[in-house]
Amino acid sequence: MESGGDDVLGIDLGTTNSVVALADQRGVHVLPGSDGQPLIPSTVTFHPDGRVLVGASARQRRLIDATNTIYSVKRLIGRPFDCEEVRRAQSRFAFPFVASDTGGVLVQARGERYTLSEISAFVLREVRAVAERALGRSVKKAVVTVPANFNELQRSATKAAGRVAGIDVLRILNEPTAAALAYGYGRAERERVVIFDLGGGTFDITILDLAGEIFEVAATAGDTYLGGDDIDGLIAEQMAETFLVQHRVDLREARPAYERLRAAAEWAKCQLSSQPEVHVSMEQLAFGQGGRALDLDYRLTSKGLDAMAMPLLARTFDVCERAMASAGVRPTQIDRVILVGGSTRMPLVRRMVAEYFGREPRAEIDPDLVVAQGAAIQGRSLATSRAKGRIGRVALRRAAPPKLVAAEEVTAIPHVDATGMDFDEGDLLDDLDLEEIPARPPAPPVPMNVPTPTVRPPSLRMSVPSEAQPAMPPPILAAPMVVVAAPAASDLPSLDDLPDLPAMPDAPNDPSAAPPPDANTWGDQTLAEARPPLLVDVTPLTLALETVGGFCEPIIARNAAVPTEQERTFSVGRDDQETVVLRVCQGESRRAEENQVLGQITLELGEAARRGHPISVSFMLDAGGTLAVRAVDPRSGTERTAEIRLVGEVDVGATHAMAARLDDKYAES
Repeated sequence: MESGGDDVLGIDLGTTNSVVALADQRGVHVLPGSDGQPLIPSTVTFHPDGRVLVGASARQRRLIDATNTIYSVKRLIGRPFDCEEVRRAQSRFAFPFVASDTGGVLVQARGERYTLSEISAFVLREVRAVAERALGRSVKKAVVTVPANFNELQRSATKAAGRVAGIDVLRILNEPTAAALAYGYGRAERERVVIFDLGGGTFDITILDLAGEIFEVAATAGDTYLGGDDIDGLIAEQMAETFLVQHRVDLREARPAYERLRAAAEWAKCQLSSQPEVHVSMEQLAFGQGGRALDLDYRLTSKGLDAMAMPLLARTFDVCERAMASAGVRPTQIDRVILVGGSTRMPLVRRMVAEYFGREPRAEIDPDLVVAQGAAIQGRSLATSRAKGRIGRVALRRAAPPKLVAAEEVTAIPHVDATGMDFDEGDLLDDLDLEEIPARPPAPPVPMNVPTPTVRPPSLRMSVPSEAQPAMPPPILAAPMVVVAAPAASDLPSLDDLPDLPAMPDAPNDPSAAPPPDANTWGDQTLAEARPPLLVDVTPLTLALETVGGFCEPIIARNAAVPTEQERTFSVGRDDQETVVLRVCQGESRRAEENQVLGQITLELGEAARRGHPISVSFMLDAGGTLAVRAVDPRSGTERTAEIRLVGEVDVGATHAMAARLDDKYAES
């Protein structure tokens, strides 16, 4: 197959569905699958005949083979096995979870175990195949989006999934920021915009200041375990309670039957976005005494759904308050609110958003497709920084909603007998008692055109302590000495030397290149050609180093502009210390145990150091969200630099092994 050269895909790797788009001189095109639909279900099933199915066919098998069909694992990627989110998932999903040797999460299907990066890689490989079939050429580069509140482990795990799928991930982009790129690309006015992004598994809010070609993120916040899946779960729980009252059988104990309930719950929720009441009739969900078929008859009104979902949706506005406080603004100071994510189709969500911000949110553009379109624009920007090209017209349009399974079709799933189911640091800075070191004055402001500091290649891989390692005593860290903040645009396209290339006309038969006749575009949403935007993003969570007493010393603050480098100096607190081990955390708590441990880095001092000996520590965060940590002993000049090592799925060898297994599975398919 012919290579796509500088083609860079925009991929929205979603919890429920994924979307792929491409931007070129003609515009931004959402690439449909073989069924003509732009939404590719993020579902993977392992068929009894050895095939691996991804997408719509896998989603259908979820109802009849729940224990071997994997879905909605995006919100768990990069998390340790021993965390509350994984425990909640274990009680909800039919497929089993197991712990990896290094504390990560594995899922099991057909007797084999898979990392969550591998599952995501199956989806990404299918998304890439969809794009290549639509374009007729090979494409290996992409910008992949993630929830804004993903931590470093989750971002790194997503990058690893891309590598396993044979994709060169040029940038990990926050989903709300991608949506803002699609919305604001080519607009000339200044405005403050909120992206309210409620998807299937996660919620994010991002506040951006748009000024022509400059997109600056003011603040971002989110909840990586809040989305439409949770509303589906509430409805399914009520269905199960209704069935229990009607037949004295608890379908929650029969996982395949409960999967049918969840599918029907999702269908009912979607229907209630456009009608006041829905009737779900499911035949032969289980069998009672004497083989009598047990059916479910269930009615739900839109008011009943609102009462059920409102406490859950209220949590989104707690997150909004945090973002507003970080940006120093109030809801009434927002110029425009944009809804993103399939769950924002719920009328209740739109009413609550309008009440909170005091203005009607803009929902004319398709909330399911806009993130992939924005990622494609960023991908084109990265490509054209070398090719000197521009993007043509951008048409954000309302797409036809995906086909939903009707209640009558749900009843056709094979019967389930609920009465007899067979479910297929050494010492971390030791006892450093760091002396108080006077802080140096802050560095002067760095001009935006100053190059990003060079990051040395990593010489040590970062690892999370395993159970075999001795317990690490709390470190003691000193007050910060130096703060060097250098957000720069050196890795973004130049805005000064782009030639004026004429836009090519839209393809006459390309439905994604221009809005359909009945599309509701707003303002100048069908945009003329414009220069690639300059994107100034932020880090969503504080990056810190563990200190004495189990506390954390922040190094890079939450909502700091990226790329950036921050440096602190600490001192040895015990005589005759030869080794320093630094433990890196991410989160907003001052207690290390309440934050996510990212890994550790060991620095050999060469010779024993006396108490008060300084150690310089730098955190370097690039525009793609990759963190590098450098520790330097000023006396000897010894230094160690490390990148984040993933929990359970980390080294290059493991990545190659996963890729080889993925190739084998696809060969079998």
